[in-house]
Amino acid sequence: MAWPYHFSTLDGDQKHARRLLLDRYGAFAQLSAIVPVIIYQLYRLGVWVYSERQRSKATYSALSSPARKKHKHTATGSAVRRWNKVKWWLEDDLASGWGSRGYWITGIFWTSWLLFLCVHKTGDDYLHITKRFGHVAAAQFPVHYMLAMKSVYSPLRLVFQTSHEKLNPWHRISGRIIYFLLFNHATWYLNYFIQNGIVYQRLTEFIIIIGITSFLGITVLFSTALEAVRRWNYRLFFVLHFVLGLWTLPMLFFHVKELRLYMAEALALLIFDLVCRKIDTITGHATVTKITGTKLLKVKIPVPPTKLNRFAAAPGQHVYLFIPPESRPPNAGSPSIYDFLFNPFTVAEVSSTDITLVMRIGSGLSTSAIEKLASLTKAKPPIDIEGPYGTARQFPDLINSYDRILLVAGGVGATFILPIYRHLRDELESESMSPDRLKFIWSMRSGAEAGWAFDMPAEPSLEDDEHVKIYLTRGDADDKPSNEIVDSSVELDDLQQTGRIIKATGGKERPDLKKIVNEIFKFGCEERIAVLVCGPKSLARDLRKHVGDWVMKGREVWWYDETFGW
Repeated sequence: MAWPYHFSTLDGDQKHARRLLLDRYGAFAQLSAIVPVIIYQLYRLGVWVYSERQRSKATYSALSSPARKKHKHTATGSAVRRWNKVKWWLEDDLASGWGSRGYWITGIFWTSWLLFLCVHKTGDDYLHITKRFGHVAAAQFPVHYMLAMKSVYSPLRLVFQTSHEKLNPWHRISGRIIYFLLFNHATWYLNYFIQNGIVYQRLTEFIIIIGITSFLGITVLFSTALEAVRRWNYRLFFVLHFVLGLWTLPMLFFHVKELRLYMAEALALLIFDLVCRKIDTITGHATVTKITGTKLLKVKIPVPPTKLNRFAAAPGQHVYLFIPPESRPPNAGSPSIYDFLFNPFTVAEVSSTDITLVMRIGSGLSTSAIEKLASLTKAKPPIDIEGPYGTARQFPDLINSYDRILLVAGGVGATFILPIYRHLRDELESESMSPDRLKFIWSMRSGAEAGWAFDMPAEPSLEDDEHVKIYLTRGDADDKPSNEIVDSSVELDDLQQTGRIIKATGGKERPDLKKIVNEIFKFGCEERIAVLVCGPKSLARDLRKHVGDWVMKGREVWWYDETFGW
């Protein structure tokens, strides 16, 4: 098959017609982003109508509801079960670390649509399709930057009633598609210069220099956003992502005038997001303490009463923590690097005056700097916090919508799960419902890691709560406050405990997730189950596998994964 595109010489009218087509298809590319929003809103409307019709037929009553058992065998019930299986399949990873099938299918579909817009009505004009690649890519910038907005006033966050964390995967997909289109735009133009022998002439022009510089910057941005780089040096990724993301917009603004509207829109969204986040940031004088026998820190930060209601509105929210200049280590090698460090931490507790964060000391600058603040026994260093954020406020009514609720936490993942457990337990008690519907599994390396949870007001104690099972995976030695010699693989810090010994109410081994899941699902095939997990990826992956077996048997499950780590 012959190559369909050729270098064409156009007169003024033909160039004007080409320009009109470029502008038109750029507008199509931008406005077509509204279509997924409309489709999703129609889907939500359909779900709401279906839910309301079911509610009008039979109100929620006891477990093993005969009405639900009967509905399960209707045509509508069968269709719902099939759709639940499809949704679960779409949300599963295509392969380990590759992202969900739904992301891949949507990404391929959107890429195909944009490629169609790049090719349609370009004829055999090589420069037309080359320019179209760049124009369609530029038209995606406003939506791309909108997907990255963290502010509570993000348009997409409000429209989809979701959080930044749920929109961020779509931001990454959008970035890959944009880079693919820009790569074609740049390489096709370079080929044009080479084929026509005008490389030196064109590469010395200001407009081309800006274009090449911008593309190289975007290439660096794209490369450092890869998972391998993020794992190797998250700080490098974050700083370059922010700096290059901001720098690219004015560069492309001056590249060609036809792109200026798109770049101005993206820049306006970026500035709006930064301003809103700055307004939403408060400074509190924190109390920082190390949790004995662990590599954990507990940070208490006072919050103004005007903002405390937002923290108390839902458990399991998080904040972004920023260390101001006056709280940074005096011997820091590059103090300015702290200006780019905004780390998320889950709010473990909300009191009448302050919030409590629990964090693991790692190799990062933020937790290392906060660890140094723990040595200030009297002073209360200022800490900036932005938020709260998170999906917890969009959770369904778990108590009234689901028959049983399984909560699973790994290590400090309990900072997310434990507040939710306590909230649900109190809600069950206030509505005189059976607490047997709720089960909390907490797996940790040593009992000392749970010390922070026992310092907080809670009745009954987690150890005495029959609905809580604590698993210690390192064995007895970790929880004995003694000086006896143990295996060298046990960290010294774990042996220097002075606090209480935490009972392994579930066992001194890894939890048998398959057995736990089967016990939750065994009570009745018509019961609806909610499962929430927060912890290492391996924990969430194994739990999802066992829950998925029941979904494929037709069980109705609401799943939420707050997995941390890359």
